[in-house]
Amino acid sequence: MNSESRARLERLGPIQAITHDRSFSDEHEAVLLRRDPVPFVTAIPAARRLFASGMPMRAAHAAINDLAAQGWTMVDIPVDGGIDDLARDLPALGVHLHRPRHVAEPAAFIADVRARHKLSQREFASALGLDVRTLQNWEQGRNRPDCAVLSLIRLFDGNPDLVRDAVFEPVA
Repeated sequence: MNSESRARLERLGPIQAITHDRSFSDEHEAVLLRRDPVPFVTAIPAARRLFASGMPMRAAHAAINDLAAQGWTMVDIPVDGGIDDLARDLPALGVHLHRPRHVAEPAAFIADVRARHKLSQREFASALGLDVRTLQNWEQGRNRPDCAVLSLIRLFDGNPDLVRDAVFEPVA
């Protein structure tokens, strides 16, 4: 902040400097923040809590604006910023933190979803819009699907018709 801006603000009253009490790593985790569907009255405490977890104040302010406008936002939090503590503190402020879902054993997960829906590899690959050899390589553990494919398979598991409607279109 330049000295002229600081002088103007000082005329308005005392300025409280907010700084991080420690440095944070460059490694970040992308998380989803959602706010409760009620009036968002805890914006300033939520921004301060995000800042305390290692977010730059400008990014915390932008996140709060997104939360107020649309009810959700994606942010990057330093991995050593106490993400678990942040997840415990934010609900009291009407904000909830969500981490990306992880699948420890993708091969077993994919085979399990396919078996639950009683589909052959060819039928399952077709339903997802994939090449059957790609699916076979994933189930055999030769290749690992990316997070987007695992999300698609998770979505198929919960709502197969939705995925089929997204993959296929009617012939006119």
